[in-house]
Amino acid sequence: MSQTGKQQPRRRAPIVEISLIMMAVSLITLIILCLVPGAGKSTKNPVLAIYGDQGNFPSLSFRNTMHAAGFEYELLNYGNDLPDASDIVVVGVGEDAAYVINEYKNDPHVIGFVLICPEYNEDFLTGLSSLDPVCDVAIFAGRDNADNVAGMKDARRIYERISGDDTLFGTPVKRGGLFASKVYFNNAQNRMLSLSCFTVNDANKLFFSPLFQNEFAGYLSVTYIDESTRETSFGRINAWFVLAWLATAFAAVAVLLYLSNMGLSQTGSDPKKAPVSKWVFGLIGGISIAVAIGVIATTFSHMLLGAMPMIQALLPLVFMLSLFIINFTWITTKDGKFIASKKTFIPAVFLAVIIGLFTMLIISLAADLKVHFINDAGMSSGFIVLMFIVDAVLATGLIYASRKSSTAGEGAKNCFGNRLIFALMFIPCAAAVLFGLIPGSTGVFYAGLGGLAATGLPYLAVIPVVRHTDRSLVPGVLHGIVYALILAAAL
Repeated sequence: MSQTGKQQPRRRAPIVEISLIMMAVSLITLIILCLVPGAGKSTKNPVLAIYGDQGNFPSLSFRNTMHAAGFEYELLNYGNDLPDASDIVVVGVGEDAAYVINEYKNDPHVIGFVLICPEYNEDFLTGLSSLDPVCDVAIFAGRDNADNVAGMKDARRIYERISGDDTLFGTPVKRGGLFASKVYFNNAQNRMLSLSCFTVNDANKLFFSPLFQNEFAGYLSVTYIDESTRETSFGRINAWFVLAWLATAFAAVAVLLYLSNMGLSQTGSDPKKAPVSKWVFGLIGGISIAVAIGVIATTFSHMLLGAMPMIQALLPLVFMLSLFIINFTWITTKDGKFIASKKTFIPAVFLAVIIGLFTMLIISLAADLKVHFINDAGMSSGFIVLMFIVDAVLATGLIYASRKSSTAGEGAKNCFGNRLIFALMFIPCAAAVLFGLIPGSTGVFYAGLGGLAATGLPYLAVIPVVRHTDRSLVPGVLHGIVYALILAAAL
């Protein structure tokens, strides 16, 4: 209380400064997490030759895990030659995983085998036993709690075939703490079976699990202790995953904190919604329902199953193109002419750059950003660039149309102003996720997740720029960048 009896006003917390510091810390941490996996690379390290993983791969996290265990790795197609290394552990992934044993067991540089979610194939298992090959063979697979022979999954059957053990009456060892795997060893200690506590329907996705990577590194460190160049650093492995999650959460909080100190744009946060013709809802809803029905048919008939990831990932562009055509008059007409304030340019660019950098780094931590759907590297790069340009043009036009409509007093338009229209765009990917949960439809499920990401994440990335600034081109370009990154990660 001052001498005049008036209470002094409280000082406001320096929100902007705090958010900027948090952004800087998050950004530096994410950059370090992208660089750290390269530490420990050595030509003396044993090499994992991984065959059969055709999809996206968590290259940064797995490289960090392997370097922490003193290993290198290479992703190869069946039929490719083994890497040029003195010590090689051959890894087979998926239904043809067991093929690698008979194919490479006589190679003098091969010191062991690992099978990830293999399927039983008599042709691949001919001649194999607990003594042939003499080197170690490990099998990693999903949950299998069958208490009879008929209910056993392929991984347990293969293990019993090549080890001579009986897993029904054998006692497994639990490894992994809270989410422990059940692990079986044969008497000779050269055959191992690890069954996760989770169901695994897609062998390729198992590599994304921190639990699997940790257990896998532990197996390599114990089994190949003489060949490995160092003891496994589990602290490095666990710290990488923990810091990745913390940095992601820290980045989100920093952006939200920064936005809390910014005013809203009248054209980006218009509570009034422009009236939408029934035929517009009919068009968007009709496309959504038609594709959803196609998803259901694909789930049961397996038609177009291989193309489902591409279909789901490109659907947002189909919806936006339809809305762009519908809104074309608003984009080109002089009615409701809108001129953005010069004061919002720098804040818009700053927000877009920060959100774009965070998105790029976070997606890089989770995926390898390679379009596996297109084998040719040049064509895949051209495809991503083309999709970026198309998406950026469509998003910019739709955002501009919505701003002009708000300026004219008719309310916000299209998917950037009417949430109901935006919600209709999620019907196909939601159908894919739900019906993909049916056993045997794992591909549809993951295609649906890719569709959810391609539809929702670019929208979430640009909404702060749309709502808090008057710019259309800046958030449009950001939408295109994020969409292109999602395509590279999902396909």
